[in-house]
Amino acid sequence: MGHPNVKVAQAAHSLFAAFVSSGKDSFEDQRASLKEQLVFYYMQRSLEAFPAITPFEGLASGVAAIVRHLPAGSPAIFYCIHSIAEKANKLCNVEFVHDGHMSMKWQGESEPCKNLLELLLRLLSLVDIQVLPDLMKLLAQLIVQLPKDGQSMVLNDLYAQVAESDDLTRKPTLVSWLQSLSYVCTQAKSCGSDISKISSSRKESPSWSAKLARL
Repeated sequence: MGHPNVKVAQAAHSLFAAFVSSGKDSFEDQRASLKEQLVFYYMQRSLEAFPAITPFEGLASGVAAIVRHLPAGSPAIFYCIHSIAEKANKLCNVEFVHDGHMSMKWQGESEPCKNLLELLLRLLSLVDIQVLPDLMKLLAQLIVQLPKDGQSMVLNDLYAQVAESDDLTRKPTLVSWLQSLSYVCTQAKSCGSDISKISSSRKESPSWSAKLARL
């Protein structure tokens, strides 16, 4: 997975996805245990080499196999989404730039950040219901810290994804969450003339923390 040759790295991800997706056999119990153990190693190795070496599509295929084929509520799935969110948070880190007024800009190249956000959005329709609340909370925490254009882009993608969903089990939950998230983002934008207030309110205001906690 950390091989500098893209084709070799892609093949490693494909092999991992195939193993995690493999069907039942007489050694299913041992195989299931091994799958869960491998997830921790796989995520560590894949994300530490992303985006320099790890191909995004290879990572996406491996993650999709994890959330689809491991048992519902598996600790390995929680570890997977938390690891992606942590990496995305580092890549999407924003800086406050003073040029007559405070504004938010992406630090460095934002494409890897957008890729991981896109992956987390995909997982909203893939993870089991036990994992969904954690994923929504992690996404909300990421989205509210994005610059205005980043928030708008992600929210638009979310609106489209939820609107197209025919999953009657999770759609009501996602609609309610998205409405709350949009409201919180709107509040952040309304304070855009003084970014320091946003930063302060995120860290110190009980009401801001409570709103994020409910998402």
